[in-house]
Amino acid sequence: MRPITKINDVTHRPTPQQYKRRRIAAACLAALLVVVAISIGVTAQRTTGWSTADLEKQLVAAEPESNTKSNEAVPRMPEGEKPDIAPVARTSHGQGTILDAPAPGHSARIWVTTGGERRAAYVQVPKAAADGEPTPLVMAFHGYEETPTSMAEYSGLGAAWGKDGGDGAIVVYPEGKGKAWEGAPYSKTSNGQDQQFVRDLLDRLSATYSVDATRIYAAGMSNGGGLGLKLACDMPHQFSAIASVAGAYYPGTWKGCATRQSDPAKPDSVRFVKAPTTPFLEIHGRKDETIEYRGGTRHGSPYLAPMRVASLYAGRSGCFGAPRVVTVTSKVNRVEWPSCANNSEVMHISIADAAHTWPGEMKGSSGAGEVRRGEGGESNRTNDTITATNEVLAFFERHRGLTM
Repeated sequence: MRPITKINDVTHRPTPQQYKRRRIAAACLAALLVVVAISIGVTAQRTTGWSTADLEKQLVAAEPESNTKSNEAVPRMPEGEKPDIAPVARTSHGQGTILDAPAPGHSARIWVTTGGERRAAYVQVPKAAADGEPTPLVMAFHGYEETPTSMAEYSGLGAAWGKDGGDGAIVVYPEGKGKAWEGAPYSKTSNGQDQQFVRDLLDRLSATYSVDATRIYAAGMSNGGGLGLKLACDMPHQFSAIASVAGAYYPGTWKGCATRQSDPAKPDSVRFVKAPTTPFLEIHGRKDETIEYRGGTRHGSPYLAPMRVASLYAGRSGCFGAPRVVTVTSKVNRVEWPSCANNSEVMHISIADAAHTWPGEMKGSSGAGEVRRGEGGESNRTNDTITATNEVLAFFERHRGLTM
């Protein structure tokens, strides 16, 4: 046999210059990928993120939806298509029961300790809660200079939930400190205080009643609607859906959603980061002179236009593509975004002849505090084109999901 000749392997190591060139090439490739990703993201945001002007262009071409009643803007879901999720009793996270809490079938003012101070809320408990089965819960946040009982009166959320054979819901109207909520320039609480109040209130209520963790909702009017957006940004996992009516979207309400580059003084610069969300409904009148439909400045602070807020939140929710505009009536238009992540939903309802009000209430008490405090006023704010309470509850019944 011929002897095996060993050939010494020669390892060719890159020279320092070659290492340098490779690092530069890798850095250039990474930068290119970042630019491409940003371009795709911006394009998606522009496609999804409509402005008020974009909506107005589409209203001319939109066709009325057939078989839609004038007082129903949110499509009602057929019984067979409603989310089929078994009720689950929410945990209290170790909190104790509420002293002097109203019994099923009654209402009362309650107190809870949060952040070292006692804060109040008005609670309506349906008779159905007596059977011990998990019951839906709605938190309703009043507007600036309003009270929990005034919102309970003009919204009628407690009575409305029990209509049409429904089992009713526990409706809680928390009281803002100084009749205001965090996120607004006139707020009496610092960032996070009202959110902690909401968490503590949910835990105490869950210790006192059997609360359905798959049906916990929040709704707000004006300043309370702004808090609704803040909750949608900062603690969406606590709610199955959130609705805002005539919301005041000051920077403090949306900063938890936004990129660092978002400048409150430049609304067009505002972008929301994609992240977990909850279904979000936005209702606003186009004749609102208090929190104007096109956005503006109030109390020395800029606020975003409602259509802009809805479109930004749609982008955060992973909705892709331009929204669908439906002319419900000659005065009501519904804007809905398709293909949202995790079966979420974002919807905006514009009402041509509504001012700063909770549509459907005819006493003019909703939003009255903010109108009185502002520059100028709106002479006639009542509107019965649609009923905000019906729209909010119709949106809520479309969504069930296990909250934390």
